[in-house]
Amino acid sequence: MKKVVSILLCCLLLLAFTACGRNDPAPQEDNKVHLVILAGQSGARGKALVGDLSDEDKEANVDVDILADGLPMAALDNIPGIDDSLNIDILEPGYGDFPSEFGPELGMGQTLASRYPKYDAEYKSVIIKYTAAGSTFTDHWYSASAVNDSELSEYLNLDQVSEMDGGTQTGPLTNNLYQLIEKATAELHELGYEVVIDGMAFVHGEQDAKFDENMQVYEKALTYFINDFRDYCNNKNLPVIITEALTNSAKYSNELRAIQARVASKLGNVSLIKTSDLQTNTFEPWHFGAESNNVLGNRIAAEILSYNDTRVIESIDEETVYVPYGVQVELPRYVKASFTNYYSGYVKVEEYTAYDCNKLGPQDVKFKVKTGEGVKEFTLPIHVSNSVAFIDGKLNEYSSAKKNLLPGDLGEVYVLKGENGLYIAANIFDGELWTDGEDWKRGDMGQKGNNDDFIVYVTDSTAEERKTICLSAANLLRVYNTGIGLSSSDVTLEYNNLVYTKKISDYAYHVTTDGVVNGGQSNGMVLELYISYADLGVEDPAAIKLCFNYNNVSAADNGKSSIDNYLIKNAGVDSPEENLESYFGINELIGQ
Repeated sequence: MKKVVSILLCCLLLLAFTACGRNDPAPQEDNKVHLVILAGQSGARGKALVGDLSDEDKEANVDVDILADGLPMAALDNIPGIDDSLNIDILEPGYGDFPSEFGPELGMGQTLASRYPKYDAEYKSVIIKYTAAGSTFTDHWYSASAVNDSELSEYLNLDQVSEMDGGTQTGPLTNNLYQLIEKATAELHELGYEVVIDGMAFVHGEQDAKFDENMQVYEKALTYFINDFRDYCNNKNLPVIITEALTNSAKYSNELRAIQARVASKLGNVSLIKTSDLQTNTFEPWHFGAESNNVLGNRIAAEILSYNDTRVIESIDEETVYVPYGVQVELPRYVKASFTNYYSGYVKVEEYTAYDCNKLGPQDVKFKVKTGEGVKEFTLPIHVSNSVAFIDGKLNEYSSAKKNLLPGDLGEVYVLKGENGLYIAANIFDGELWTDGEDWKRGDMGQKGNNDDFIVYVTDSTAEERKTICLSAANLLRVYNTGIGLSSSDVTLEYNNLVYTKKISDYAYHVTTDGVVNGGQSNGMVLELYISYADLGVEDPAAIKLCFNYNNVSAADNGKSSIDNYLIKNAGVDSPEENLESYFGINELIGQ
């Protein structure tokens, strides 16, 4: 029934364009079905909530189809083959770890539809999704070359090894991925379609990054996996996309990101998509939230399509980008474009011209994109402002700002009074970072006393009217109204988190850790936060008062202990956040 609806909708869309004289002047149809592969662990499987999607994003995508299979983490001890009863179907929400969840596939479909609209075809692009939550290279995703490498194979769990036709041995999930591709290809061939694989995205690594042995072989295993997959597809130049690991919560998260970058740089046609500007779910620090999942998916599709994009761009749809004065920052690598087929989707930016970061006000920056008409140049409006910061893991825009020192040489705190909101940044010098203390179902998500936590108390009136802002080393933001304590015995804290309950809407943040965490040698972290005055309930920014606390967690007696380190105006005050004498005026912190 869905297929009939899809065809009718596409035919009506085509008739509407024809009736208005709006046929695509360069339809560029190739009469093929384009497969895009999505594989990996729970980040690919999807833990974002369908309920967090906009009404528009909840609608089925009638231009793009999907064939999806995979496993929850609990099924990894006894891995079955693919589900033969599955069929290719229209892309819509619900293909996540549970039907109430989704992954990057929805965003991928948004951009795929702009290049491969169905018009009168039953199929035009199909996402092949095979994923398994909590899966690793050492146990599940190893490829044939890894099995045949005597040095690497000793690290592999071969109890569930799969044997393909011809005797080739792979990990069970790798074999299942191949089988799912073959199932889709056979189904499409039977219908008379020619099939081409455009590329693969691999969203993977956080589970491996928890363990010493897994990380010893990860770089080699990832390289083998990509090369063997290309051999399987009979295309040594197949575009492969690696998405940068998001979480800080694994012991070797930073080493994992470094490995991903190295593999992408040494293998041809392998791209690394940066994710540091994206956000986790509001209730746990391991997986992309709804909006970020869609952005990630659009970037994946744009990156794959950039290798052979035939569509003609009509216009670029981006709004003005605000950048800080005196500092060069990285401009967006993907922008939204409208095409001559009256669809819109993301495109990859190949190159930007320079802009003058020392010149306040609006400027136009030129950039290049590969299109169906060759490489073309477009314009991105930017605005250089001395009242904005950039959340990018660097604090160079605060180089001339006042340093407000945390006690015990634990770090430096910076404050910027923006035009529309408050910017706070901190450089933390902590050699023992803890980021694995989240508890999704309890209290403050297990952050307080388990993960190192930077806490900001802010008010524009009395201490009783303060808001409490907590940004943990695990990269999880919580914002609470006055009267909400952070005791681990309070089992309702997550429901009082204004981020979790969507009672604040204009904010951005990121925590950038350095080195090994959770019992390793850390090199500290950088915390960056923006939150609007409207969300803070502030009418006069000059009236803002703040004090700070770094709750420093350390290992102790096979457990953890934590110590509060207050940055306050007057020492010796009990419960400083409850006493206005502890608060600095914002201009004192800025240095005015």
